[in-house]
Amino acid sequence: MNINNILFIGAGNMGQSIIDGIIKNGLIHHEKISIYEPDDKVAESVVSKYKVKRICDIETGIKNVSVIIIAVKPQIFKGFYENSDMSILRSSVEKNCVVVSIMAGINIETLKDFFKSANSIVRVMPNTPALIGKGVSALCCTKETGKDEFDSVVSMFNSIGESVVIDEKYFDAVTGLSGSGPAYVLMFIEALTQGGILSGLPKNVAEKLAIATVTGTSMMAQVSDKSVEDLRHMVTSPGGTTIAGVTELENRGLRSAVINAVYKASERSKELGKQ
Repeated sequence: MNINNILFIGAGNMGQSIIDGIIKNGLIHHEKISIYEPDDKVAESVVSKYKVKRICDIETGIKNVSVIIIAVKPQIFKGFYENSDMSILRSSVEKNCVVVSIMAGINIETLKDFFKSANSIVRVMPNTPALIGKGVSALCCTKETGKDEFDSVVSMFNSIGESVVIDEKYFDAVTGLSGSGPAYVLMFIEALTQGGILSGLPKNVAEKLAIATVTGTSMMAQVSDKSVEDLRHMVTSPGGTTIAGVTELENRGLRSAVINAVYKASERSKELGKQ
């Protein structure tokens, strides 16, 4: 697929991470990227940093655009139906334009209802480590989306980390796991740090150890041919310090708390879609 121009509707953190990835990896020149961002401060920052073009007139800005990336929160999308600029966007999208959405909970059927003339629609669920090029994104698309079109979108999201192609029915679960998961991991890092402080470590030392431990363990799990469970058993010696800590975590319900956190976030994703 020949990407002539990309238009971002919304240029917040995730939108900026995608812009950063595709420019750094040479997928498209910055001059071919436009943003529609109502927040003047955000827009000015993005234009200054990435040398992209800001548009204020959707009708003019959408001309010759081959990819539109909807990078707003799902709650904002609700207002698209009443927003005059978005009404213009809705009616002006051409059939050969690919619409990409990173909104949690908004399914392809809803996107097809809004962008009635668009055949190629790709739904993506990225996560916040994309901000440093270490994200993971799940993707699916309409049956009308061509292979070259879909591969081009996958390449964009590979530029900010890794990607997996899945059936749309799994998207709410993905949102609960990898979409919301960074917050759970950060809470765990905070808890590790506080445990270190309680045990006598200075805060800066405890936090450094906690972050390095989580980072190193994640990398070890990623490259190892052993399962996560097997790796945990390797660290957990009989009668040792680790099993004492693991037993406390089990008694306090860490495992069930995390399982339910993923489930609750997945259910919330379903609610957003219905709203």
